[in-house]
Amino acid sequence: MYDILIKNGQILNGTGSPAIRAEVAVKDGKIAKIARHIPDDAKTVIDAAGKVVTPGFIDSHSHADSTVKEHPEQIEKVEQGITTSVAGQCGGSVCGADAAEFLDAYRGSKLGANMAMLIGHGTLRRAVIGTANREPTPEELEKMKAMMRSAMEHGALGVSFGFIYAPGCFAKTPEAIEIAKVVGEYHGIAAIHLRSEAAQLVRSVQEFITIVRESGVRGVISHHKAAGREENWGKVHTTLRMIDQANAEGLELFADVYPYNAASTGFSSAFIPTEWRDGGKESVLKNANDPEMVAQIKEAYYAKYQDMSWLMAVRCPGCEEFNGMMVPEIAEKLGVDEFEAAMEITRRTGDRALGVFFSICEEDVETVMAHPRVMICTDSGVKTRPGYHPRLRGSFPRTLGRYVRERKVTSLPEMIRKMTAMPAAVYGFKNKGLLWEGFDADICIFDPDKIIDRATFVDPDQRAEGLDYVIVGGKIAAVNAVATGELGGTMLYRDV
Repeated sequence: MYDILIKNGQILNGTGSPAIRAEVAVKDGKIAKIARHIPDDAKTVIDAAGKVVTPGFIDSHSHADSTVKEHPEQIEKVEQGITTSVAGQCGGSVCGADAAEFLDAYRGSKLGANMAMLIGHGTLRRAVIGTANREPTPEELEKMKAMMRSAMEHGALGVSFGFIYAPGCFAKTPEAIEIAKVVGEYHGIAAIHLRSEAAQLVRSVQEFITIVRESGVRGVISHHKAAGREENWGKVHTTLRMIDQANAEGLELFADVYPYNAASTGFSSAFIPTEWRDGGKESVLKNANDPEMVAQIKEAYYAKYQDMSWLMAVRCPGCEEFNGMMVPEIAEKLGVDEFEAAMEITRRTGDRALGVFFSICEEDVETVMAHPRVMICTDSGVKTRPGYHPRLRGSFPRTLGRYVRERKVTSLPEMIRKMTAMPAAVYGFKNKGLLWEGFDADICIFDPDKIIDRATFVDPDQRAEGLDYVIVGGKIAAVNAVATGELGGTMLYRDV
């Protein structure tokens, strides 16, 4: 007897091939059989008439590691069809010097969705150097490399760089190459939040191509975009050509994208440059309370931008009345100018506010999403407090509903490939990403005519529609986009 039998559905197996009519049987966490007809000999029979059946979605850029201890069920992941996440991104992972201990502790763990780890370069740097803006000594660099090597030997996938955040932003290219070389020894991967996604985007992509070329790693450009204002929009046409050229040379370079024209990260990072952030939140708050420094920061900001109409505060601890408000609205409420309003939010929240930046061109989102080397991601963990970017709940349903069905950015079979088989291959997940016999039973069932996101920047808690079933490790993890509480996932490891 099978555990689950899925009948009458259209199968998209993840390869990009057109759908076929077939039935899928699941037993002991594996896809036991795929055939035109399978007898109804199963504990649970799912009628998928009018629906498509696909491999479970793989979130190629996640921060789920930051909350996995407190939220192993990963509700917001499974409720949008995500069955596996690649965590530890943007140079900041929950583990660094203790990566071996962390990875070993999660062997055989029970999670709502599978998770695999990158090790944050910024986390390693902080453990060895702290937040100092300087190059490492030879001894310090060797210590970071030893930590990275230990993590790889215990199953980490590779390294992530966060060159826009302190302390990763203080590293120069040769330091990154040396860390990446260690990862390359294990045929690992490097992901990067570029040093600039705006004015210096092209130069930053070239820097990463150099790191990939010199170290021998596979590379992923995280949440690829051209941010800032209109003068930067369209640069993705150049950077995507650079990716194509690098691959033509024999490198292995990819990217991922989330389906929104707004980014999200720490609120103050929109207007306080990295050179005024040495020392982390303490230095930010010190500068925010120094009138002379505020004047200098303001001058630097307005040398680049005309106003702050593109910036929203979505999580303001201690002054929640500003949640979901644009900076000009906050300024009007406080009776101050826009820049002072932004600085006041930073002061009142202890630099803990989250910002949403409407700084991306919609055409660029579609251009990046359509590229054959680009995967889909959330750039999110799970909900831990009110106020967050709706991508945490909506990225995958939004991609399928708004960008495939409505805008026809690419075909449904091709988008499923970019969500499943492609990230499985890029990150080396064996037995995942395809609906094939013997593969892990990570499966999504949805209505292609109805699937859509409902989460918004003002109300990000709304669940998706049109997502009927999510199966993780042979267990039904969500029904109609509501988590069941089943824990069919586990920690995934690079083969060692």
